[in-house]
Amino acid sequence: MLMEARLLDERREGEAVGIAKGKEIGIAEGKEIGLAEEKLATAKRMLAKGCYSLEVIAELTNLSLADVEKLKEEA
Repeated sequence: MLMEARLLDERREGEAVGIAKGKEIGIAEGKEIGLAEEKLATAKRMLAKGCYSLEVIAELTNLSLADVEKLKEEA
């Protein structure tokens, strides 16, 4: 019985660690996605203003020039 209780406790502890790690990874991925979306939104606003070159937009948003060119084509 003691061995079974110990194994059950270890399993619960392992699950708690796994859940915590999963949340940590999910939060990090969510932040990364949010930042990428914000970069795209900023680039779109800059393109709409029309007073920035594609190269400047890429530099200021840390997007690739190809990404900025694609955004311009979509607009």
